[in-house]
Amino acid sequence: MKESTRATLLIVARLLIALVCVVTVVVVRPTVGWGNLAIMLVALAVLIGLLADYNRKFR
Repeated sequence: MKESTRATLLIVARLLIALVCVVTVVVVRPTVGWGNLAIMLVALAVLIGLLADYNRKFR
């Protein structure tokens, strides 16, 4: 696989993961409960992980 194709697929995959996490947080936010809080925390942790992975190459 060419490097440009791999980079494009990686960007699209990260974008989709980030979108799913944001939508999850927005949808689960109005409900109350420990389970929903855990879901939101996991989604936010994934977003922070994506951000850390993105920033790793700019050290």
